[in-house]
Amino acid sequence: MRKKVEERVRTKGRDFSKSKTGSVLAFKVSFRDFNPIDSYIWFELYGSPTDRDVDIIGSVIRSWYVLGRLGSFNSSNLQLKALLICIDGQLANSSVEYDPLYDAEKGFKVIPSSFHDISDIKFQDNWGSVWVDLGTVDNFAIDALFNCLTVLSSEYIEIEQIVFGGCSMGDWEEGMTSPEYGYKYFKI
Repeated sequence: MRKKVEERVRTKGRDFSKSKTGSVLAFKVSFRDFNPIDSYIWFELYGSPTDRDVDIIGSVIRSWYVLGRLGSFNSSNLQLKALLICIDGQLANSSVEYDPLYDAEKGFKVIPSSFHDISDIKFQDNWGSVWVDLGTVDNFAIDALFNCLTVLSSEYIEIEQIVFGGCSMGDWEEGMTSPEYGYKYFKI
């Protein structure tokens, strides 16, 4: 049954006028000699990305970089805690009864963290690659990326797996820049 679902997902197409065009399967995540200040992040899609797919993925990664560059991924300054309530044995967020407070002075005094650098995103056939130097951001940045890519994959673009680290993946050909052979890129 899983094979049938995977095949149906691969052949479904990428019509964005439909409410949901992504994958019904969760993507796989692995880490391979990942160095947060000098590593590649690899994306394997179920098929070659369209120009629109490249723009969407590129915009997501660019936004992630900009947020990190501006210090958003600094867990030492997480001041707003969600109020968790239990409904029928399940935890749920509730902001209705919670009036949060934010101490701007405390936020100002926290040692800043910043994403340092990122490359343009390159695609060859169904593989995408981006080099990152996460600088002083913490693992919160990777969690935020996973959360975003999970929704992106389920709603719009079918992502088969994400690999953090390693110099090459699949049949990646270094230096290949010909669109005739499936090369595309997104300028960050």
